[in-house]
Amino acid sequence: MNLAAGLRRLVLGPEEREIPNLKRNDRCWCGSGKKYKLCHQASDDRERSAQRAAAVKQKAGSLKRGF
Repeated sequence: MNLAAGLRRLVLGPEEREIPNLKRNDRCWCGSGKKYKLCHQASDDRERSAQRAAAVKQKAGSLKRGF
């Protein structure tokens, strides 16, 4: 990591990785060779749920303030 990338990460925070849209029986994106449903599907579903909850909470907060 170079200095510019380090400062960018310090100021903006860590980059969010994009969760790929895979079907249950596709091979996992991590390269393990396992099917997605047995490898990372549960953790990706939890992450998507948390992202949706945060977006709803943020939207509710902005509506409450009148924006």
